Amino acid sequence: MGGGALVSRVGGTLLTVIRDQPGPGDWLSGTERVARVSNRDLYQGFALQAVDDKGRVAIPADLRAVLDANAPAPDSKLVLIGRHAAMPCLIGYDSAWAKALNDEMNHLARMAREAGREFDEARQRRTNRVERANYDPSGRFVLPAFERDKAGIGKWAFFAGEGDQFQIWAPEVLLKADIDDEDLKERCQFYMAQKKVKL
Repeated sequence: MGGGALVSRVGGTLLTVIRDQPGPGDWLSGTERVARVSNRDLYQGFALQAVDDKGRVAIPADLRAVLDANAPAPDSKLVLIGRHAAMPCLIGYDSAWAKALNDEMNHLARMAREAGREFDEARQRRTNRVERANYDPSGRFVLPAFERDKAGIGKWAFFAGEGDQFQIWAPEVLLKADIDDEDLKERCQFYMAQKKVKL
């Protein structure tokens, strides 16, 4: 394997940053990937949840269990909600993962400076903007108004686990989205049929 590897520990997470043939002047060009090994639980599973007029929705039980397991404190009931960097949906995750992302960003910025390479830290940090929301023991929380509006979420929200985070879609947006993931669309349609939801 060309390039090089740099290993560091972020909290309970082992980060291995591997570089293969970076392009000139762009630290993130070429092949840049971060391998993580940790004891974190992963967000997995799918669910279609009703959203009330005030934007309240319940985090599905499977995803809520992971939020609780990954929380830095046993009584923490906090979820972070932001906009996906590349798709018209929201993302959710725990505060421990937010810290890992921030530490990773600082790590990459430092590596770029030491190598004399460009790194648009401001642009990268914009992709990590989130709102904080507290959820109750049943998983109910209020979707942040700005994020809800940008994602076009109305009466229904489709949750999809994605490993270190989960996605929240407006079903009508997902079904029309120009994304290469027919499986996700079919799953959404399946859960809509189960609940007899028609758009």
